[in-house]
Amino acid sequence: MPFTFAKHETFYIRDGWLNKGIQAIQDTPHIFIEDQAPEQLGLGKNMVRALRYWMQASGIAVEHFIDRRPGQTLTFFGELLRDYDPYQEIDGTIWFLHHNLISNLELTTTWYWFFNHYVPSRFTYLEFVDRMRFWLNAQVTEDNNFADSSIRKDFDCLIKTYLPSQRNTSPEDVLESPLTTLRLLSAYTDFDEETGKKAKVYRLEAGSPDNIHPLVMLYVLLKAQQTGDRQQARQVGLQVALREPCNVGRTFNIRPTHLEDLLSQLNDRYPDWRVQLTRTGGLDQLTLPDVPAERVMEGYYIEQADAAEEVQTWSRPLKA
Repeated sequence: MPFTFAKHETFYIRDGWLNKGIQAIQDTPHIFIEDQAPEQLGLGKNMVRALRYWMQASGIAVEHFIDRRPGQTLTFFGELLRDYDPYQEIDGTIWFLHHNLISNLELTTTWYWFFNHYVPSRFTYLEFVDRMRFWLNAQVTEDNNFADSSIRKDFDCLIKTYLPSQRNTSPEDVLESPLTTLRLLSAYTDFDEETGKKAKVYRLEAGSPDNIHPLVMLYVLLKAQQTGDRQQARQVGLQVALREPCNVGRTFNIRPTHLEDLLSQLNDRYPDWRVQLTRTGGLDQLTLPDVPAERVMEGYYIEQADAAEEVQTWSRPLKA
C-alpha cells in the first residue's frame, strides 16, 4: 500500500474549513479543479489543494470521476455533518474526524502510525523522526526513500492539529484546528541530554471520558469489527479492542477502567445496543450488538438534534 506524506501543503485543518468544503462540493462537485476555486472558497491556491486533501482524509468526501473529471461527493458521514453539525460544534463530530484521520494508512500515514503504533508517553521531534523512519523501513514498500522534509512537515502539521496554540493571540489572529479541543497533546520545555540543550517535549495525553459519548465509543467498536477480519463475528477480546489499530483504545487513548465506565453508560442508556462484558478464565470478551456502525452514528446525531431542539423549546419566552 502506498504511503502519503505532506499532501496537506503544510496547512492543518482550520476552523470553518470543512464546512466551506461541504458547501462547495454540494454546489459544485468539481470545485477543487476549477480556476475560480480560490475566489469561491476564499482561500489561497495552496490552501485549496490542502482542503481538497483534508475533505478526503477526514472521511467527509470521496473523490472520483464525475463527467470524466475529478470531483468529490459527500460520504455518509459528510451528509450527517451537512444535516446535523455543519460547523463541527459537537464533541462526537471531533472524535469521528480524529478516528477517520488515524484510520487512513494510505492518506494520513503519519497520523495512523503515531496513534496506532508509536503511541508515546512523551517524545521530542528527533525521537519522533527516528521511530517513524524505523517503522517505515520495516514496511514492505516499493520505495522506502521518504524525504526528511516530508516527515518534518507531517510532524509540524500533526502537532498543530492537536496542540492548542501557546501564543498570546486573540481568536481573531489564529484559526486553530477543531481537533485541539480533544486535548490529546500537550507540550513543555525540558533538558535534552543527547543534545545538551533545552528541547520542546510533547506528551500524548489520555482521552477524557467526560467528552466521549457512549454511542461514539460504540461506533468505533463496531467499525473496527466490520472492517477487520472479524466481520461475521460479534465478539472481540477486551485487550484487542484496547490495543489493535483503529479500535477504541487507540482512538481515544483511554484506560481500561474508563472504557468499562463507558460500556456501563452505554448499557444503562441504550439497552437495545448494549455491549456485554464477559470475564471467564482470565479472558475478557465483549459481545457487540447486531447493528451497523453507520446506524449508531446516525442515532447519535439524531439524539443530539433532539436534545438541541428541546433546549431551544425551553429557552423560548412564554407567550402572554
